[in-house]
Amino acid sequence: MPDANFFPLVLPVLVLVAYALLALIMSPAFRGQSWILGPVSLIGVGMAGWFTWELWKSWQVVGPMQGGYGMVRVDGFGLFAASILLVITGLSVLGSMRFLPREEADHGEFYPLLLIAAAGMVMMVQTTHLIMVLVGLEVFSISLYILCGLTRSRLRSVESSLKYFLLGAFSSGFFVYGMALLYGASGSLDLLVIGRTAANSPSPMLWLGMGLVFIGFAFKIAVVPFHHWVPDVYEGAPTNVTGFMAAATKTAAFAALLRFLVGGFGATQAHWDPMVSLLAVLTMTVANLVALAQTNIKRLLAFSSISHAGYLMIALVCVPEVGVRAVLVYLLAYAFMTVGAFAVAAAVGRGDAHGEAGYDLRAWAGLGWRRPWLALAMTVFLFSLAGIPPTAGFLGKYVIFTAAVQSGRIGLAVIGVVNAVIGAYYYLNVLVAMWMREGEAAEPAKLPAAPLERFLNAMQTTVVAVSVLATLGLGLAPGVFLDAAKGLAAALL
Repeated sequence: MPDANFFPLVLPVLVLVAYALLALIMSPAFRGQSWILGPVSLIGVGMAGWFTWELWKSWQVVGPMQGGYGMVRVDGFGLFAASILLVITGLSVLGSMRFLPREEADHGEFYPLLLIAAAGMVMMVQTTHLIMVLVGLEVFSISLYILCGLTRSRLRSVESSLKYFLLGAFSSGFFVYGMALLYGASGSLDLLVIGRTAANSPSPMLWLGMGLVFIGFAFKIAVVPFHHWVPDVYEGAPTNVTGFMAAATKTAAFAALLRFLVGGFGATQAHWDPMVSLLAVLTMTVANLVALAQTNIKRLLAFSSISHAGYLMIALVCVPEVGVRAVLVYLLAYAFMTVGAFAVAAAVGRGDAHGEAGYDLRAWAGLGWRRPWLALAMTVFLFSLAGIPPTAGFLGKYVIFTAAVQSGRIGLAVIGVVNAVIGAYYYLNVLVAMWMREGEAAEPAKLPAAPLERFLNAMQTTVVAVSVLATLGLGLAPGVFLDAAKGLAAALL
């Protein structure tokens, strides 16, 4: 395996951090007009994406590249996951340029924190060393703790930040203690060495360490019963932050968990397979049943996010060749439909420095007649979340359930399909509210907006439009993305 210079391999992370620092330096000069930092941040995300593309081309020629004494590993799997993260970050930056001024949360530190969180996530998916995973995990977690409390005058926002911080610190304790046990059992924190130890000379200390690290991951991806923080945090945090968390955190944590379980402990799957299978069933079933009772759109999407973690867990116990591809394709589909759904929620809801409204389903009644384009976009996203063709969500569920059948996990596939049907019911509730219930009268015509207002509205519209086109495009023409994700299982370690 070729080794490479350290700095070219971490250029995407360095660019994100550099632009985060630039935005931080600029923020005092644009207090109250922090939307100006949006284009600056977007340039940083674009440059990081370009360097990621260059690394992808290099990987196709020379194969996996390592640097930093084995702490950084660049391969197709990590680059695919990093690309998803950068797309999510770019869309979040665009949507926030309109959202933050409207919510009186126009603080300059938002964009630096968002870029630093993205840098931590990219770092986390491009390594096979648990120290680097921990560093990336803490970098993005600390940034998100602050972002959840961005609207400082809202008690719900501060509460969500505190809950996320306390449970995040709790999960980090599990993760660090598990790392210590794995080091004691194998003498290394490199997953390749840990995997060899698990295959050749396993010990109780090794299995206990593996279980504790898994619990640390389970908190981040919100697997039942480690999910209780999600609905309160998603509801209390600013909606643009919630959308970023829902899509990006799950992508980064699942990519790292896939390396840990399938890459590091793949040879001993028989030992952890029953645990993961049981958690997959519990996560899907509990989340979908509880979601049936939700009347707040953010809480409903929170439980929807938990249920999708259950579907993804199915792929972890499949044959790696098909399971890894299924996870990556599902995460790509999930990114667009989730960011889009929260972007619509942010456009429909209204808030200020002290509270927010418009997220209860009663406020969505008649939305199809008041704001038909927004309602139509939300319909596409709900169809995708439910797995209805021809959307990206259907493609994601199809590849997951097909991987389960090909791996002989017929029972898990059947339970997944049943849960998908249950999930369709609460998505249908939102559609009924938008299109079949009477709501407020149509909004009166507004005076022509100022040029700046039109520009910021266009940014929010762009996020919704791009998400709709990508959600439909993935469902109608999936071949390119399926081919790109093919064969990446071999790159895990």
